[in-house]
Order: sequence, then structure tokens, then C-alpha cells
Amino acid sequence: MTEETLPTEPDSYELRVLDPKRVRIFQHAGLTRMTLEGDRSWVKVSIVRALPISDPDRYYGVLDGNGNDIGLIVDPGELDEDSQRVVAEHLELRYFTPVVERVLSVKEEFGTVYWTFQTTRGVKDVVARNLRDNLQELTATRVLLTDVDGNRYEFPDINQVDPQTLSIILRHL
Repeated sequence: MTEETLPTEPDSYELRVLDPKRVRIFQHAGLTRMTLEGDRSWVKVSIVRALPISDPDRYYGVLDGNGNDIGLIVDPGELDEDSQRVVAEHLELRYFTPVVERVLSVKEEFGTVYWTFQTTRGVKDVVARNLRDNLQELTATRVLLTDVDGNRYEFPDINQVDPQTLSIILRHL
């Protein structure tokens, strides 16, 4: 694929589609950096999934250190092997989401819910407020919870949780 610019909304901005053959993404001094061969380099970039749930393996946005769009990589599988490795490590940290295997305890007080979960990453004590905004229904039974610190936890099947937890989740979805 060649690099191209696609118009999006009139008088808005243009989406720059990056040619993965010209993109080099690497780590240096603890920062993720990118060079677009024949153009320029960025000292600090972030890689984000444009469609993190419906198509997590395609359409990666690249942002500069200020969070501004640099461009879109349509098929990250076309990146060189080293860039793919760095991108995979970056995304693993960004989208780290332990899966809730079992709810050990749950208590609701004044709109705040205190949970203790057994997750794929061990036992976690979690505090969540305003569940209407912090519970996301991904499918009819799969739910994502965001805690007060911005950490995400996945319930792969809410039909498998205890009745008290199910009651709290359903009341706020």
C-alpha cells in the first residue's frame, strides 16, 4: 500500500495512511519512537487501536507525544519484524485487562462499589464509582469495568458470577 491522504470531513482534517514499508518503530531510552523513511522521525509516539474491540489487529493510530494524530497503519502485519515486536509490547501495556475469574467479595456503599476479584493476574481489590459510566457492555454477557484508577477488568460472562454481583452489574448497565 502506498502512503495516501484520505479526506474525512470537509474543513476538518485529513487522515494520513502510513505506508508500513516506510515505518520504523523502535524503543530508545524507554520511549517508543517512530521514523517515517524519507520524511521525519518522532521522539515519542503512542500506538492506539482504532477499533480495539471489533478489529483489534488492524487499524493502528500513531500519535505524537502531545496526542496529535500522525497517521494510521491499516495493516500492522506489514510492518518489519522489529517494529511489530515493539508495537505488540506497547499495546500489551496500553490495553492490559485482567479477566475476572471469580468475585470473592462485593459491597456497595453510597454509589461506590468495593470488589475483591480473583483475576488472571491474581487477587485484586477494586473500587469503582459511577458504574453507569464505568461499565461497558461488550456483548450481551461480556462486560468491561473501569475502576477509579482507570484500570480495566473484563467479565467474560456475567452469567457465571454470583447473584449479588450480577444484580449490581445489571442494575447499572
